[in-house]
Amino acid sequence: MRTLLFLLLASLFGVPAQGQQIHVQAGMLRSEFLYKDSKGQRLEGLVPLKNFAMSAGIRRPFKRFDSKWFYLLGATYEVYATRGTSQDAYQNYYEWKATYAGISAGIERDLLTIRSRRKNNKGTTLFARAAVNPAFLIKGSQTLNNEVFDLRGTEQFNAPYLFGRATVGANYCVSNRVAVIAEYTFAQGLRMPINVGDDEEKLGYRAHVFTTGILIALNNCRYCLTQFAK
Repeated sequence: MRTLLFLLLASLFGVPAQGQQIHVQAGMLRSEFLYKDSKGQRLEGLVPLKNFAMSAGIRRPFKRFDSKWFYLLGATYEVYATRGTSQDAYQNYYEWKATYAGISAGIERDLLTIRSRRKNNKGTTLFARAAVNPAFLIKGSQTLNNEVFDLRGTEQFNAPYLFGRATVGANYCVSNRVAVIAEYTFAQGLRMPINVGDDEEKLGYRAHVFTTGILIALNNCRYCLTQFAK
């Protein structure tokens, strides 16, 4: 969590504040481990597990005030987990839990605005986003029957992972400067070719992420006011 806070503060101080918005979100992540051994065979019997996801960062329009296009910089904190039982006669139980922190960069576009009939500065905006997200293991464990092993430093988890993300969601404006966010993200990650030895085993991740949060406009950027007052 300290890593996430550091990355968020770095992104806030690294970008001019005018026209800037900050967002903080948290929710649930349902993950799959995509593992293949050196022969290219998948490990069967793995069950996706639900766990925690959080993100924070900045959002800024490409064109001041009236643009529907935004760029985003931020940080992510996500926990991937799975469990299963071997399909052979031994029936071994195994479970993996891996926590990743990363940075993200993306492009977002407002698609449709539904205005409130009662108040001009309230309403809902639907949006879509595409982003890339390099992430690093900060802690993790593997359970094999009754034994627990640390994942840090192991071959499959030592390298950073690069995630591609596709998101759809909605912002509901509650004031001139504040909006509530709800979104769904599909993410898939592959190991980057860094610190990779001769091991031919492959591990990837696939995740469905559901989060809610808050978007706050800073200084002269009144996102909700400019969206709905026209």
